[in-house]
Amino acid sequence: MFRANFQNKAAEDAEMGEMNGQDKSKLKRGVNNLLYVELRHPSGAQLDVYLHGAHAVSWRDSGGRSLLFLSKKSFFDSDRPIRGGIPVIFPQFGDGPLPKHGFARIHEWKLLGAGLSDNDGAEARFELKDDRETIKLWPYKFRLELVFRLKAAGLEISFSVQNAGQTEFEFKNGLHTYFSTADITKTSVSGLAGADFVDFLGDAAVGRETRKKIRFGRETDRVYPFAPEMVVLEDGTNRQKITIKKNGMHDIVLWNPWTEKSKRMDDFGDEEYHSMVCVETGNLHQPIRLAPGEKHLSGTRLELVNQ
Repeated sequence: MFRANFQNKAAEDAEMGEMNGQDKSKLKRGVNNLLYVELRHPSGAQLDVYLHGAHAVSWRDSGGRSLLFLSKKSFFDSDRPIRGGIPVIFPQFGDGPLPKHGFARIHEWKLLGAGLSDNDGAEARFELKDDRETIKLWPYKFRLELVFRLKAAGLEISFSVQNAGQTEFEFKNGLHTYFSTADITKTSVSGLAGADFVDFLGDAAVGRETRKKIRFGRETDRVYPFAPEMVVLEDGTNRQKITIKKNGMHDIVLWNPWTEKSKRMDDFGDEEYHSMVCVETGNLHQPIRLAPGEKHLSGTRLELVNQ
């Protein structure tokens, strides 16, 4: 269960008043007193994003249905990633010299602004810059901006990476989205037939996808480099489809831990694999090289087809 640790209102107000540069009026206290912003669309759709990792933990459509999976055992700690929702990957994917999937998902971001936008949506903008802690891990100056745009039947996420220093660097970035499903065995992903893949299970076998509809009946951990720009996630139980459209992102990863791996994760329930699947978008297979002053733009658009 989530562990709540709320301060009294006077202490909260004092701390909020010290947050220079933040759009403080939009911030609320959530699990373990961590700060988050709540976006509400006039249709009733809602999105909750924590400053910790600029991490979207809840997305509900206008009918109140939850579209993102969030583990009941997730840690909401300042030095650990949140399990579920939409983790932000930067500048590393997977294991390596940095914390797994990079430091962006365990760093506190700055809220630049939140509210209704001019194009029939609600919008929140977040920023992360290099600081003493990131420089210790990764010796480059950078600026990240993440923009969430909530619509009545969709969510668009823009991800910009700028090289703010004098040295060229390489990075990987992505959105490790956990979708909620009623039953993983009745869930499918279509649109990847004919795409090459690397299977991270076993000996990292390389192959070509032949299935028009990819279904899940075992542990899955597979990257599709240079994947098609759109795939469709279908929840057969709820008769719901979500189109996943990427831009500036080369790759798609499909992931479900299934039985044995679920038992090995301390922030994931043993049986929770039944109700989730990750369809990740990003530059996850080969790094992007960025010269000083250059900016890389990418993003993902999620749209509900059947409501």
